[in-house]
Amino acid sequence: MDVYELLLYLAIILSIGYFLGKLAEVIRIPEITGYIVAGVLLGPSVLNIVSDEVLRNFNVISNVVLGIIAYQIGTELWIPKFKKTGKQIMIITCIQAIITALVVFLGVWLIDQRLWLALALSSIAIATAPAPIMVIVKKIRAKGPVTDVVVPLVGIDDIFGVIIFGLFASIAVSLISGQSLNIHTALIDPLIEVILSIGIGLVLGLILVAAHRFGINYLKKKERYVAYLSLELSLIFLSVWIAHKYNLSMILIPMTIGMTFTNFISKEPFDIQAAALSNFSGPLIILFFTIAGVELSLKVLIEAGIIAVFYILFRCIGKIIGAYIGAVVAKAPDKVKKYTGICLLPQGGVAIGMLVAISTMFPENEAKLVQTIVLAGILIFELFGPVIFKKTLEKIGESRENLETV
Repeated sequence: MDVYELLLYLAIILSIGYFLGKLAEVIRIPEITGYIVAGVLLGPSVLNIVSDEVLRNFNVISNVVLGIIAYQIGTELWIPKFKKTGKQIMIITCIQAIITALVVFLGVWLIDQRLWLALALSSIAIATAPAPIMVIVKKIRAKGPVTDVVVPLVGIDDIFGVIIFGLFASIAVSLISGQSLNIHTALIDPLIEVILSIGIGLVLGLILVAAHRFGINYLKKKERYVAYLSLELSLIFLSVWIAHKYNLSMILIPMTIGMTFTNFISKEPFDIQAAALSNFSGPLIILFFTIAGVELSLKVLIEAGIIAVFYILFRCIGKIIGAYIGAVVAKAPDKVKKYTGICLLPQGGVAIGMLVAISTMFPENEAKLVQTIVLAGILIFELFGPVIFKKTLEKIGESRENLETV
């Protein structure tokens, strides 16, 4: 396809996505849901204006925006603040991940009786989409105990998800093929992916710190705005390329860059760089979620059948109960116990990455079955997860959207 023809599709996606996002806000649902609905309407399921062939050319845009969002999550992981709740967050993350996997595994196994399918679905169920959570938090200027737990949790959750997915998916492959389990593939490879991703992110983050200390910090405020934006985007682009080239995490590398950088700067440069990146990423966020909507197929709801309904139900139960138990063990506030789990329902980018891995690991028929079930779940979680998350934060008084900025 001609690269200039892509500009036409980008114009359509951006304008329709923006319009339906604003329309969604008018009826008091998250603009993200409007973007996704716009994508579904433009995609093969409805109007087919953006076909599957066109869609394949947008992968790089989705990955870059995911990198920007992951970087922003990292900048929220300020160690002095994290020290107060860090142990609590780690306990909640670990317990909810294990319980979610366990609930989905037992539920699917008891209903379907295929052990390999239960393993595959339970490992993917752990993944939580950080993108809608971060966008809504920034949009409504959310602040409070639940927000303080959920934002770092969705980043750390990816580490648990990668490791458990590597282990369960490898066991599932062994069960399908009848071969013996390969420990290297099951456990060592996922651990190496996590360690390398964090290590590379740390190095790139230190480069940004050095640029701040020995150059940007001495510039005028307006010049620093451009300088931070240029360097941040350069390193995010580089991290996405590295992740794609060497099969590393698209989330962990940029998230570690952001975490490293935010712990070496003061409040003023933090505010400048955050404003610069936020202003730049607005249209990209619209593209990201509208393209995500294009990727969703309404047909998969029918094809997935009853097992998809149970997958969605069991994942919801696992997230809510798991987060509650984790919060009880961590002695978290009552708000965190009651509402954290329901805030973890959105699912998207990370789970789709796992499906790509499934397509290369599993035989064709088995891979298609897993993909159909999970995509049906993603369709529901992408459409309703952001709405539930936003309404929950409003209900518990952590939204400051309608408060005037002082």
